[in-house]
Amino acid sequence: MATFIAELFAFAVVIFVLWRYVAPPVKRMMATQQETVQRNLDESETARTALADAERKHRDAVEQARLEAAKIRDDARADAQRISEQLREQADAEVERVKQQGTEQITLQRQALIRELKADLGIAAVAQAGERVRSELAAPDARSGSVDRFLDELESMAGSDSASGAAVSKNSGVS
Repeated sequence: MATFIAELFAFAVVIFVLWRYVAPPVKRMMATQQETVQRNLDESETARTALADAERKHRDAVEQARLEAAKIRDDARADAQRISEQLREQADAEVERVKQQGTEQITLQRQALIRELKADLGIAAVAQAGERVRSELAAPDARSGSVDRFLDELESMAGSDSASGAAVSKNSGVS
């Protein structure tokens, strides 16, 4: 039994030494580890909450960007259509102006052509009349017939106008 008591006493000494010198540092290490684990869990939960919040903000920002892009796209389409309509109106106005200017120019060219044709016709008529007179006066018989016809015409004109006729008679007698 003495061995039993000696073993029991040795066992009690080992327990006392463990309890007195080993247990407190182990307890402190365990407490420190528990605190570290708890802090890591808290930080993990905070990070998870922050991540969820960041993901929500990201989704909101992406949705907002999509809405803004759609609005910008719609505004750009409206601006493009408005600009297209303005350009179309300007083009129509320019076409109308060119058309009006063309019409005026054609009218001016027509009037100039008519004047030119009248002048050319007058010149051609005078030339034709000159040729005819020359051909009529080229033969001596035709010349005397032309002079007689001219005198007859003058007399007939004089007969219709008596005052003019007296002046024509005096002139025809002088010739």
